[in-house]
Amino acid sequence: MNKNILIVGEYGKIFITPLREALGDQWSIHHCTIEQTKAELLDLVSKASILVVTAELTYSKDPQLIQDLIKAGKQLQLIQVPFSGMEWLNQDWLAEGCRVCNTNQHSEPIAEYVMLGILEFAVNMRLMDRELRQGRWTYGGSIVRGKKHTEIQNKTIGFIGYGHIAKRVTELAAPFGMKFLAISRNPKQDSRLVWWKDSSHLDELLAESDYILITSPLSDSTRDMINERTLKKMKPTGVIINVARGPIINEAAIYQALKNRQIGGALLDVWYQYASTENLEMQPSAFPFHELDNIIMTPHTASWTDDLDTRRINSVSKNIQNFINKKPLVEVVY
Repeated sequence: MNKNILIVGEYGKIFITPLREALGDQWSIHHCTIEQTKAELLDLVSKASILVVTAELTYSKDPQLIQDLIKAGKQLQLIQVPFSGMEWLNQDWLAEGCRVCNTNQHSEPIAEYVMLGILEFAVNMRLMDRELRQGRWTYGGSIVRGKKHTEIQNKTIGFIGYGHIAKRVTELAAPFGMKFLAISRNPKQDSRLVWWKDSSHLDELLAESDYILITSPLSDSTRDMINERTLKKMKPTGVIINVARGPIINEAAIYQALKNRQIGGALLDVWYQYASTENLEMQPSAFPFHELDNIIMTPHTASWTDDLDTRRINSVSKNIQNFINKKPLVEVVY
């Protein structure tokens, strides 16, 4: 095994110094960006045994870049990904024996984000603030006539996917007196849940939940899982929260459901079209979600906190050291 590590992507710079400090002079660490020529990138990866790739690759102007890069890595024995979503990688591209690991260091901040969203839809603090700034006492009990907000105690969260994020949300939401349901590919027993069933029970989950949280991976089986038909199963007051991948919810269907006030609302952090480093001003959908008042829109930022980099650096460095020292790997994808 050669001792070359290649880090691809501008964001990947955060791993250079920690890896050099951890590995010393025994390993050569190279860094490149996706703005370099494709020939340069392919040449560099052909000489590497460990590859660290950042999410920038998934937004490259060249849709073939990821595939060509992975296939050019004939000597690769480990691909370490510092994020979680893996729908962009095809196992057939990998060199024989190459392992792939990702990192799940985002559960804490995403769970906090989800709780904020749930509380905001229940309390509607943003609207209260706007109204009172205008001198309008639309909400509140001081005149015993203002609009009331709701409570989250005794309300139900339905999880589509019950992994790290959903379990952390359960821990945070339990003290509020909330109840929990879940569907996933491999349901098990969990005393914190009212029930945990397979995905054939989606309609049941939608009908019984006040808040639906999507954390499952994007795949052929989950694409458009939430669509015109399934949205009709939700409570008219139900709120859907997507922190996974945009296309799990059908774009046209969720827009129409919100526009027609068929459901209570949506909190979307993941989208259908994304900005690039060349174009940072664009709408995240072909539909005018920004005109609706029953949606909270955020730019894929639920996990993007000031502490995230530290956790990712520690996770990536430790796993690469485990690989070099022939210790068990964590978060193995392939």
